[in-house]
Amino acid sequence: MRKKWCVECLGAALAAALFLFGCSAENNGGVANGGESANGDPAEVKPDTQAVQVVEPIDAPLYVFEILEERIAAADSTDSVKVAHIVDLLARPRVEQHLMNHVPLDSAVERAKYETLAAFGVDSLQYAMDSNAVLLAIAAMMQNRLSKEESQNFIGSLGEDLKGDGVWNDPNWKIQVADWIVGLDSNWRYGEIRNNVTSAYGGNVPNFESYMRGFIPLAYAFEPCTDANAGTVVHVNQGQSAYFANDYETSDHSAVRFICDANGFQWRLAQPMEKDTVGFGPGEYDKEIREGRVIHDNYYIFDTGAWRLATPQEADGFTDLVEVYANLAADEKAVFIIRHSERTGETGAKGHLTDNGKKYAQDLGKRLAAVNQEKFYFGYSGYTRTQETCENIAAGYGQSKYDLEVLAGLDGDWYMKDSLKFESYSNSDGGGWVVCSKYAFLGAYPDVFYDLETRSEELLQNEILANLGKMKRVNFLVTHDYLVVPLLAYVTNGHANVRFYEKWKWVNYMAGVAMIISADGSVRYIPVKGLETGVM
Repeated sequence: MRKKWCVECLGAALAAALFLFGCSAENNGGVANGGESANGDPAEVKPDTQAVQVVEPIDAPLYVFEILEERIAAADSTDSVKVAHIVDLLARPRVEQHLMNHVPLDSAVERAKYETLAAFGVDSLQYAMDSNAVLLAIAAMMQNRLSKEESQNFIGSLGEDLKGDGVWNDPNWKIQVADWIVGLDSNWRYGEIRNNVTSAYGGNVPNFESYMRGFIPLAYAFEPCTDANAGTVVHVNQGQSAYFANDYETSDHSAVRFICDANGFQWRLAQPMEKDTVGFGPGEYDKEIREGRVIHDNYYIFDTGAWRLATPQEADGFTDLVEVYANLAADEKAVFIIRHSERTGETGAKGHLTDNGKKYAQDLGKRLAAVNQEKFYFGYSGYTRTQETCENIAAGYGQSKYDLEVLAGLDGDWYMKDSLKFESYSNSDGGGWVVCSKYAFLGAYPDVFYDLETRSEELLQNEILANLGKMKRVNFLVTHDYLVVPLLAYVTNGHANVRFYEKWKWVNYMAGVAMIISADGSVRYIPVKGLETGVM
């Protein structure tokens, strides 16, 4: 069982050693959790939930303190090389090597000490100004998650590694230590190290944290963080690391990334928005949606001149159709203009729904029935799959008698004026989805399609609103993707997330547009989805 007096005893020895070096026992720099850096800037870093978490208790650096205490107690009074702290202990083999090379004792000790410090990314000025913090950081790193015996072996191994040329040559150990620090940093568990040594420092623990964090870029071989690369975000490309990534945007192994922070010029864990939006630049248009570069489940929206995290609805761009139905006012009418459910490979007029497609439509009907019971009106394009979508929604809803009409305006070619040219462009320009979405959002192919605004208003005014008299309070008009995508582009002012030519997003089955007609005749439009997502 570890005894408190051991830590206090070592604390006295450390304090004496620090006094010999002329260093204050007060906090001399670095950054503590929730504290400030020397220039007074806030330095707290929020946890990065993408980092591997350290879950075991943190004992560092108590085993190292015990090892040092035992070494100091066992020292021979005739020993010409004294050991007062962890750097002395690590540098001891290197001192012996210098002595064998006929370097004078004082010079050998001094050289070995600064070579050892350099192995941890610490220079002579940092040590001279802040030795308390440096020594504590190195002691903690030497223990990391190891037992006392393992810590002792690690100290011996590193000393031997440094002996030959004064350089830490084993990358595996460096990366293991760096990975452990990243785990601490992700939840800011440095406080446990601080608590472990409070009594040893008389309650005045130096700010050691920045020296531990400073070891991370050294181990991962990052460029120095300077004004020239401030804001740069990088991935770990060392395969030995738990945070290794094949490239910046591949996150199947690790989504951890590091940013060169202009506030203090130090590498730190990048927060989700920092790593996801780096390199985005300005949006191409207002309300543009982009997938996160690293966390691909995150979506960002360009809003009022800046990127921000999109809400789930903004990211998908669609509201659950059932939610819209549930919130429909008693004096409002709704017309749901949606794509058919999942179809078979047959794209002609006689193509059917798949078994899944029928189930999806029935499930939508069941969810609608859980909200309310009334009579729906159904219109379709004349294609078998659009008819079957209507029939299966009605079946799930429990409506056995209903109006079901073919409406000419629901034909998938509504926006198209030259189908032969459409086929030609589809073959040459990447497919029909590319051609249709470029028309809808860019106004491309005017020789193939009608003017978007004019044709959309003809559909809404002449084919739908003009026929409200024969419809019900709630109506389903089932059509095709080549109608729904341009209509979505029109009613959302180009914000719908179905720019296949750019984002590879296409309208999903049973997604489309809800027309909500108020009692005063005003109309609003809501992109809606009948499945979990509005895009595919």
